[in-house]
Amino acid sequence: MHSRIFQLSDEKINKDDFITEENFYEDSFIGSVADYVSDNIDRKEDIKWLMSCLEPYGVKLDKEEESIVFPKGFKQRYFEERFKKFKETVNGMTLNDFCDSIKAWQLSQIIEKKFDFYIYVSYPQPLDDFIRDLEEEKKYFIGGIVDYHA
Repeated sequence: MHSRIFQLSDEKINKDDFITEENFYEDSFIGSVADYVSDNIDRKEDIKWLMSCLEPYGVKLDKEEESIVFPKGFKQRYFEERFKKFKETVNGMTLNDFCDSIKAWQLSQIIEKKFDFYIYVSYPQPLDDFIRDLEEEKKYFIGGIVDYHA
């Protein structure tokens, strides 16, 4: 499965400072999440891919400056359906289900999608983690983009 790591910053990122696959050679990301990373990407298509996942929750893209803004209420809209699914799943679980590694893994994937997009601020983190910590109504600039395979 292929996905992407998007570098985001609250300041414009110089192209010389964009992440590249070399940023991950000494990182634990390769081995714990990914088999490998690659710079072989289509930037415009990858930004479209990211936006196709975020726009339904109100995220706005400025194509000229390649920045995005997460509007007020974004976090709640983004996590609302998964929160409902989490509650339903937990309420339907038995102790045996909870002891089952597959069911426990499925539950963990509702909380945080480990093999989805990653956001690189100073290290790679799952998109869900980034969203939990982001500042709504703040502008984030898109820097480098790296493909990863898990």
